[in-house]
Amino acid sequence: MKTSLLREERLKEQLLEFVEEREEPFDINLLVNHCLQPVPATIIRDVLCELVEEGKVIRIDDQHYMSTRVLMKRWLKQRIKRSEENVDFDELEVPRNLIEEISKLLRKRPELGYIDESDFIRDAIRRSLYKCPRD
Repeated sequence: MKTSLLREERLKEQLLEFVEEREEPFDINLLVNHCLQPVPATIIRDVLCELVEEGKVIRIDDQHYMSTRVLMKRWLKQRIKRSEENVDFDELEVPRNLIEEISKLLRKRPELGYIDESDFIRDAIRRSLYKCPRD
C-alpha cells in the first residue's frame, strides 16, 4: 500500500513536471502516450484531478487541461503589455500557503535581503517573466 502511494506521488510529480511549462492545452491521451511505462488512463485522470484540486492544473473543457503556471504567465504578460511595464502588483492575489512558505524562507535566509514578502514576490514574478522571451 505504501509503495503504491509513493508511486502515485512520483507519477504526480512527473506529470506536473511534464505539463508545467507546456504552452498548448493537453489531454489525457497525450500524457498516456508520453509515459515511459504503461500507465492506465484512469490513473492519469485521477492524478490530473488531484492537480486540479491543488490548483496546479486548470481544466479548460471536457478533455483539455493547462498548467496554472503557464496561464498565470500569459495573464501577467498581457497586463504588463497593456500597462506599459507598470504593473500594479497590489491587485494580484497570492495563495496564503505560498506567502507562509515565503515568510519561512525569508526568516531562514536573511542574506537574501528581503524584509517584506511582497517585495520578494514582485521580484520573483519579474524574474520569471523576463527570463523567457516575450511574445
